[in-house]
Amino acid sequence: MAAAEHPEHDGSVAESELVLDEPKSVSDLLDVGERVLDDSTYIDAGHDARDQAETLLAAVLGCEVEELADGAADDHVPEARLRERYLAWVARRAAGEPIPLITGWAAFRGLQLRVKRGVFLPRPSSEFTVRRVLRRIGRRRSPVVVDLGTGSGAIAMAVASEVPAAQVWGTDISALGLGCARDNARRLGVGNVRFRQGDLFGALPRELAGGVDVIVGNIPYVLPEEIGMMPAEIVEYEPLDTLTDGSADGLDLLRRVAGEAPEWLASRGWLMLQVNEESGEEVAGLLDGFGYRTEVHGADDSWDVIVEARR
Repeated sequence: MAAAEHPEHDGSVAESELVLDEPKSVSDLLDVGERVLDDSTYIDAGHDARDQAETLLAAVLGCEVEELADGAADDHVPEARLRERYLAWVARRAAGEPIPLITGWAAFRGLQLRVKRGVFLPRPSSEFTVRRVLRRIGRRRSPVVVDLGTGSGAIAMAVASEVPAAQVWGTDISALGLGCARDNARRLGVGNVRFRQGDLFGALPRELAGGVDVIVGNIPYVLPEEIGMMPAEIVEYEPLDTLTDGSADGLDLLRRVAGEAPEWLASRGWLMLQVNEESGEEVAGLLDGFGYRTEVHGADDSWDVIVEARR
């Protein structure tokens, strides 16, 4: 998660600002959306305004983003109610509201995951985490994977759907998040994932001890004093306890995970933690202190890294 300062605001952007020239065609609507989102100070720096405008308009029109991006629909004029909905959605996004909360779902490795406010939202950067988990699973016949702090179940669901022979568990303290995760699993027909409520490993059945091939997690690690510097789209819409554990250095939960994981890992199992790039070496050092051998991997298109460790 990249930190960026944001000014105080009332959580709204006047829709009248978006309709000065009464945009009607798809290309005009996208141009207006891109301009407004590009000017927003409430969204994380580095966002792709055009891409987000296309995502919102595609959701309103019920089509694929590719149909808009290739220019095929440039001359199409959506009906007035759809234009108004799109402009309202652009206004909400410009005020910082995350796109998944506006549309009601998040795309994650080909899955359409339902989400709601109060739930830790799927991160595009976590798609890289899934790729690394799949790499560590390798050719194991029936791998066991645990996703700590699963939120709406994105990582767990992706691994389970892509490796049908895997046994995947997702844990979280949030009943709201687990409700989303279970609903997503039922709706998408992913039967090899189970979600349990509890504090980290405390949610897991004891019979898993010593047999988990991969423990993965996006565990809260942000310093408490850094919360106020984060963009509005994160700090105003994400539950605080999904961002920081409130400890002096923000790493108490990660210490617990590092200390408790060996009891659950198989002999050649991996602990994999997603953190931002700035925290990667610090977290690797923390794990080194617990006797792990660590590697840090990052993707070119992500600000996050994966600290991978085993003993």
